[in-house]
Amino acid sequence: MEDLTPEQIVGIADGFRNMARALNEFQVRHWPELTFEQHLDLNAYQSSLLNRAQDLQTLAVRPAFSRAAEMVASIQQATEEAKASLKRIQSLTLALNVGAITVALASYVARANLRGIQTALRELSDLLKIEEA
Repeated sequence: MEDLTPEQIVGIADGFRNMARALNEFQVRHWPELTFEQHLDLNAYQSSLLNRAQDLQTLAVRPAFSRAAEMVASIQQATEEAKASLKRIQSLTLALNVGAITVALASYVARANLRGIQTALRELSDLLKIEEA
């Protein structure tokens, strides 16, 4: 098991912050189309991502994983792809699901839950394939 380096933690946290920003930009672009509940969901996703980024950077003990560098690369790639997808996605439901899965990923990372991370990465990948179809 390898501890995540401070640089890796900052990189992941920045990805979560950037994803929160991308969700906000999506929300602004689609403001009139969103229901009140969808606005609340997007606000909650943004808040959760920012909180998980902060949590990750303030942990007293750094998360540890076997093959940490690969794990970090997968997390960063997934969040970058999710962020980019929000510029193309037209389906509000799909965008909300991308936001929800990214929040789940952030939560699993903050708790160093390997199985949860793998599941969230797989689900996010599946959602992004739907977007491409």
